[in-house]
Amino acid sequence: MRMEGKLTNTEGEFIASGPCEVNLDKGEVTMWPSWEVHMLERQRGELALDLNDGSTMRISDRHLTFKLQGPTEQRISVYRLRILPSVPEHLAAGYEEPAAGEQEHAAPQEPVRPPLHVVSNEDRSR
Repeated sequence: MRMEGKLTNTEGEFIASGPCEVNLDKGEVTMWPSWEVHMLERQRGELALDLNDGSTMRISDRHLTFKLQGPTEQRISVYRLRILPSVPEHLAAGYEEPAAGEQEHAAPQEPVRPPLHVVSNEDRSR
């Protein structure tokens, strides 16, 4: 199923938009950009794909770009985007949910410490 999507970088800058076909089994999205500013090749870091159904997907900056012949002499770009897993790969490796009874017999945890508060020079002058 195709739906409209908008691709942005972590700063919220527009990268491209157009019809998208999501394949969750393969972990990829194919986008036919109807509007782009040729920024995808220069992006580094995670991207966000907002779909018309209200969902947002984390997208890798690694992608494939296909140049296809359009109905005229003009060539069109098609992007093959990679969906990032919800848990980063380095944290997901070897992780297992604790069994139901294991949490009750686990060692007591350290008390939760309050988060650090960063004081800027502006805060000090007040």
